[in-house]
Amino acid sequence: MDVKLSFVSIAALSFAPCALAEVIFDQIGAPTNLPTSGPEGFYRYGSQIFPGEPQFELLALDDFSMSSAFRIESVSAVIAGYGSFGSFAGIQGFELRIYQSPQQAALGAGAALAVASLGVPASYGAFGTGVRVDLSLPQAIELAAGSYWMSLQAVNPGSNGQIGVVISDIGDGVSWQANPGGGFGVPGNALQRPVNMAYMLEGTMVPVPGGALTIAAAIACRVTRRRYR
Repeated sequence: MDVKLSFVSIAALSFAPCALAEVIFDQIGAPTNLPTSGPEGFYRYGSQIFPGEPQFELLALDDFSMSSAFRIESVSAVIAGYGSFGSFAGIQGFELRIYQSPQQAALGAGAALAVASLGVPASYGAFGTGVRVDLSLPQAIELAAGSYWMSLQAVNPGSNGQIGVVISDIGDGVSWQANPGGGFGVPGNALQRPVNMAYMLEGTMVPVPGGALTIAAAIACRVTRRRYR
């Protein structure tokens, strides 16, 4: 088939937004992907901001890679309560952080590449070994191609117990926990874990500027849109 593109159609391709969200990273999968126990005997790992008790702050971290620049627009996780946990209604909000490494996470929020303070979902739906949380970011986080570490923490007072991210059988089996405040006495305030955290990120690809590359990105957007319908 002979394909001809006019200047107008090329311009439309070059500047049309790629608005359909793509899955950047998914370790949630289906409820059956969330085991009831892991190599260390746990099915969830603490990831929580304790208001008024910063020494006990915990981050459950897992890594993801992107071959292109993306804008992160939403985050999902499967969480579970433990300890003296009361109810999910007692959670005050969530915080998404992006780091270059677990060691940076051990230094706290100030060392993060990006931080997004989020509200609570309209509801918490049962999903596998916990409840699923789906949250939209008030402002997208734009990241260049590369490898990163993410955490989603529940902002939850100690009086409502503890919240952890559940584990998944999707991933490379390497994650970390960080305790920036040092309240748990972990050397270096970070500890490697042999599990995958049940996280998902979605967003849109950042258009590549200029000529043929921009057209290629627009065409890729159309192909992706067709694939994810």
